[in-house]
Amino acid sequence: MKSFIVDAFSDQPFSGNPAAVVLQNRQLDDESLQKIAAEFNLSETAFLQPLDSQGECWSLRWFTPKAEVSLCGHATLACAHALWEQCQIGADTLRFDTLSGELRVQRRGDGMSMDFPLCVTQSCSYDSWPASLTSGAVAAATAGEDLLLELADQRAVENFTADSAAISALNVRGLIVTARGEKHDFVSRFFAPAVGIEEDPVTGSAHCALAHYWQQKLGRDSFNARQISARGGNVGIAIHGERVVLSGSARTVLAGELLV
Repeated sequence: MKSFIVDAFSDQPFSGNPAAVVLQNRQLDDESLQKIAAEFNLSETAFLQPLDSQGECWSLRWFTPKAEVSLCGHATLACAHALWEQCQIGADTLRFDTLSGELRVQRRGDGMSMDFPLCVTQSCSYDSWPASLTSGAVAAATAGEDLLLELADQRAVENFTADSAAISALNVRGLIVTARGEKHDFVSRFFAPAVGIEEDPVTGSAHCALAHYWQQKLGRDSFNARQISARGGNVGIAIHGERVVLSGSARTVLAGELLV
């Protein structure tokens, strides 16, 4: 099976968020998909199967090394990039059938834009959270499958020390940590140890919630955001009603065959 590793949300190799992309040439059971994801051992492995003869419509599933997830932005971007660059698919819009419904990715110049559902956030108390997580906290919110914690400034986000046991004890997919940025509208980091991701380099799905959170805070519909992990990556954001368009670039760093 054709397989690729793509660095998403970056125009340079070895930055952004790497995702594995596997083009299935036959139906695989869930156990096999999970084993392949564990073998790649990246934050996400995406599995594609064509749904039409033109290469416009695809079935798409995402797996971390430990579990299937319902939405993954960077691996979706990686899939679109691989289909266009490595498989020479001609359609300018790709449609993906996923657990989160139909997702669309469009080519836009040198980059790509993804049309995702906006994740509505709701303010919540963090008084009962482990103290190791809330030092310097300004506010907190629920964010779909995740929780969100706002800190005082970018430096606080950079210096945040993730207590994996405490984050796992929150009983959510992951924790988003965010603040106003120095050179970007806002910055963030994302931690999901419960699904095998100690820290995700760049998280498209988290920005579906971050978009709504900062829209409510700043009264704006578009943002230039950066996830400030060690690898780092930039995410363009534009909110349209109940949808959010996330924009970014990608680079293929490996192409080969999966021999199973």
